[in-house]
Amino acid sequence: MALIMTIPGLVRLALVRKPDELLRVNDAATVTRSLSGRGGLFNRSVAAKLAVFRGPDGDIWPAFRDRHDPLRAAHQASLESALSKIDALLQQIAPEIAELGDYVGGRRAHRSKGVVVQQAVGRLFFPDYVASEESYAAARTLQAWLSAWPLRAAWLRHSGALKAALDRIQAASRGDIACAHATALAMDNIVKSIELMRELALHGDNLAKIEPKDASLRTLRAPARVVREARDGDFIGLIRLRSRTLVLLAVENARQQRASDPGFAFFAGAWNQCPAHSLVPALLSNVWQAARTRATAGA
Repeated sequence: MALIMTIPGLVRLALVRKPDELLRVNDAATVTRSLSGRGGLFNRSVAAKLAVFRGPDGDIWPAFRDRHDPLRAAHQASLESALSKIDALLQQIAPEIAELGDYVGGRRAHRSKGVVVQQAVGRLFFPDYVASEESYAAARTLQAWLSAWPLRAAWLRHSGALKAALDRIQAASRGDIACAHATALAMDNIVKSIELMRELALHGDNLAKIEPKDASLRTLRAPARVVREARDGDFIGLIRLRSRTLVLLAVENARQQRASDPGFAFFAGAWNQCPAHSLVPALLSNVWQAARTRATAGA
């Protein structure tokens, strides 16, 4: 059952962790991505944090578009079509895959894994995308902004760090808001997976024993939480949501309960299915295979 918390004037919140409940809530017509900021001080704070993710022309980043947004479905379908050319895209980022394979296999890295992942993700959009320690630091700033407590959030905003990070990511993404989202926020789950893959590879003879697809499945990670709002009061299954309740979907927690289903991490089959739902597992499999190949060659 979802955890419901209501403190008048402060917060109206529901935390959903069970897989079936999470999918039902995500699919409910009354639950939206757009946040009103109503329901308490905490609700208003979260809405303000998400409001900064817009392109220079004011266009909303893809992950924050509501299901009723007339452009959302078109943008999502277009990007999914582009990212469905998996073999060609993996070949396009073969140097980055090889570099990540070296890292997973325990070899000394010439640059941080985060920079390599960011460049690999960016090159899915622009073949000549170049990531740097500065662009990766900008991504980390935006990730920190989402989880920052009030004092740190205020510092990030008033120091100019938040705006500088947004400007750097958007400049590197050439105005492509899907690329901006992917290279700033979505890439963090791949970075976590690569780190877990390295730990797995360096334990015993796992690198030789575990097949790439299984390694991908074991190390795949989903967002810790995604945010929604109940526009109107309603029952969704056994969960009673009051109007303007902030809904936190604990996707990674629920995914662990559905660990055999890689699609769960990407809301596969749902209205908000991630366009990279097939590409990311294939990318991770290729990184593991690159680590195996290098280990065999060096044996």
